[in-house]
Amino acid sequence: MKKLCTILFVSVSLIACNEKKVDVITNTFDLEKVKAEIAASNKTYSDGFAKGDSSLFINHYTKDGCIMPANAPKLCGPQALAMFFKGAMGMGVKSINLVTEEVMGGQEGVVEIGTYDLLGDANTSLDKGKFIVAWKLEDGKWKMHRDIFTTSNPAPAK
Repeated sequence: MKKLCTILFVSVSLIACNEKKVDVITNTFDLEKVKAEIAASNKTYSDGFAKGDSSLFINHYTKDGCIMPANAPKLCGPQALAMFFKGAMGMGVKSINLVTEEVMGGQEGVVEIGTYDLLGDANTSLDKGKFIVAWKLEDGKWKMHRDIFTTSNPAPAK
């Protein structure tokens, strides 16, 4: 009986250790891979404007994603994001040039810091500024969870 208990204990311990090894392997975090995913996402994000396709824009955000523009309330969820997209299109935005300067974080979330240039017809700059995006893993994809940005252009003269 003692021998059986010892064999059972060793077997369970080996299985438990093996499961932990698999768990560690599957949960590895590769910041360089995430940076590449963000770069690819930023490209298709801009394509949403070029194609006038709000779904290309909205699908880059988590289900409860929020945009926090300067001088405006926080806009959260797909309907609010669609309203924002429509407003940007109405302002003549045809594409966005995003330049990532920093990406940091870990498996729980990643922060991207960079600059943007909103472009209109004939690649005319409509606004230049900076942004911070908190990225979150959702359904196996890194998506924007919180997006805050503000212009770098001087305030209009009063």
